Amino acid sequence: MKKQNKIVFSLTVAMILVNNIYAKDTTNLGALTVIANKVEENIKDIPQSITVISDVEIERRGIKSVQDLIKEIPNLTSSFLNSEKVNFRGINTSFFTNTNPVVVYIDGIPHSDMYGFDKAISNVLRVEVLRGPQGVIYGKDSIGGVINIVTKEPTNQLEGSISAQYGTNNFQETSIDFSAPIIDNNLFLGFNGIISKSDGYAKNIHPDQSDNANEKHLVNAKLKYNVTDDLTIKLSIINDKDTRYGIEGGIVQSSENIKDFKRKDFKKVSYDEDIYVKTKSNAQALNITYHLDDMTFTSLTTHKKLDSDISMDADFSDNSLYANFITFTKQRTKNISQEFRLSNSSDKFRWLAGLYYENNVQNNDRYGAIFPAFMMGNPFGAGVDVEMNAVSQKNSDTVAVFGQVVIPFLENYELTLGGRYQQIKKEIDLDFFMLPTNTTGTKMYSLNEDNTWNTFLPKIALSYKINNDLNSYFSVAKGYLPGGYNQFTSSGEESRNMFNAQKSTNYEIGLRGDLLDKQLYLALSVFYMDIQDIHVNSFDTQTGATYVSNAGEASSKGVEIELNYTINDNFRVDSSIGIIEAKYDKYKGKNGNKIEMTPSHTVNIGLSYSNINGVYGRFDIKNQGKMYFDDVNTMKEDSYTTANIKVGYLFHDWNIYSYVRNITDESYITIASPMPTGTVLTFGEGRFVGIGAKYTF
Repeated sequence: MKKQNKIVFSLTVAMILVNNIYAKDTTNLGALTVIANKVEENIKDIPQSITVISDVEIERRGIKSVQDLIKEIPNLTSSFLNSEKVNFRGINTSFFTNTNPVVVYIDGIPHSDMYGFDKAISNVLRVEVLRGPQGVIYGKDSIGGVINIVTKEPTNQLEGSISAQYGTNNFQETSIDFSAPIIDNNLFLGFNGIISKSDGYAKNIHPDQSDNANEKHLVNAKLKYNVTDDLTIKLSIINDKDTRYGIEGGIVQSSENIKDFKRKDFKKVSYDEDIYVKTKSNAQALNITYHLDDMTFTSLTTHKKLDSDISMDADFSDNSLYANFITFTKQRTKNISQEFRLSNSSDKFRWLAGLYYENNVQNNDRYGAIFPAFMMGNPFGAGVDVEMNAVSQKNSDTVAVFGQVVIPFLENYELTLGGRYQQIKKEIDLDFFMLPTNTTGTKMYSLNEDNTWNTFLPKIALSYKINNDLNSYFSVAKGYLPGGYNQFTSSGEESRNMFNAQKSTNYEIGLRGDLLDKQLYLALSVFYMDIQDIHVNSFDTQTGATYVSNAGEASSKGVEIELNYTINDNFRVDSSIGIIEAKYDKYKGKNGNKIEMTPSHTVNIGLSYSNINGVYGRFDIKNQGKMYFDDVNTMKEDSYTTANIKVGYLFHDWNIYSYVRNITDESYITIASPMPTGTVLTFGEGRFVGIGAKYTF
């Protein structure tokens, strides 16, 4: 029996033993209420994997972005080159659906696009991370899970904070949060904003290029109106902008061993073309809630515009042979959605039913590359560079009806039944041009197609309450990510451009609750996922273009554990462990290969200290297991460990602190991507030292 199987088997047996040992009744834990399933529930009653991080923990751990959040969750990782690429339980980002396998919701506004995914986090009450397929409640894109960010509600009190930070690479950040009543008990206003900038790690020494600072800003406003005791209207507005220049890494020869290179080797680089990723988004959400006796009616309307402007020096060098060799993307996405739902969250019977509509329009004004003439065989004459550009509009319409019911029976059992039927229609209108640079002319081919994906997403779960503090469950849920069309191929044939939907069936057994007189919180899940038609991102080494295809069958299995132990009034230990084996079962001669970008394990261990005199501190160790970067399993990063520390002092209304991330300056590769001129490497953040102050009023 493999080591992985032994671990899964042992933990399953351990769960059964705990079920027997703790069958006696104990004092009930104070309820932690979450809205993960869009109704208020005690976290212990939810029959699925869920992680909740409070506002206090977010501040103590120094979590400022979605990327920071991801590092805290077992078996969830991300990396960045020209977009945020997320992997969870072996499922990767799907190019050309532009979708990450985990959807971020901020006050009901969805963010799954790989561009603009790493949102800044501010004014957060708590974060609820649902692991595993969430299609029944959250729809088509949540094949891996959901990160639900709940922001703080304005109240009758004027309150808020102002903070500032400074750190390595001339990092500077200022933030402000405040909320106030406009009309007591009726109308409230909340506002928060963040502005940050940094010089970045690498310096471009090319004489024709200048260094450009990375910048980020976020503005979020919330207006809440209690029309009556039963009717509440909330309007949320989010505006954010993120500009990143360069990469933390560079290119090496394809024949070289990537393990021979460290982050410091790319401290100074020389690129003769700009490398930048610029995203800008504006989003609004209107939430109307009306209480009808023991039922609640909710209407949620969202609108979002996302602009992405990306340019990459495709040879990542100043080699004159490859002058003007660049890739480019200029994309605008508009999304509007409407959801109506009715729910009942009584103690004896909980149910939810709803209707959903979404329209998503994506315009690619520029998508392609400019190639030196010789790379394309001089089609327009020697020295005449070639521009390939796929101009397109993609339209997607989704309609769905969904429902979920929780049925208590006997004394300690609950049965959850859920389902979602959805229809997704996608259209593409694409014109492909291959012309001499800076010229206009006739398109080479067109692609005008549409396709409809219909599916039913079921979920069933059975939970058994061992006692008032401990709950166990077993669940089966279907995951789904619709198919789509490639943006950049060599012909206009539908068969060359279209890829099918990716489907999964997730089986999970879990245990969650309090032990040892409520000093120890335990959350344990053992899962197995059967994946069909998995989306695989491949690279054309001649053009550097990415395209998506279906890989047949794959599977992932593993264990996720969270342990929080309160030692005494001052010390607390919290940890999370994710162990996974994700592999291709049927895929073009790669049967048995590990799924790329999936670490064999993730481990987080944190020790926090706080004292009534105001002194606090936190020390974290993070370890990530071996990970392959390609489906042929030739490039990999071995296991590595990083450590972070933060210390601070609370007095009156002030919080003064300092912190160090990656104390040992560990160098580790996060992406190894083939390109026509070599292999591009990116590295994780090096040692970062920062100080900060926060005033709360």
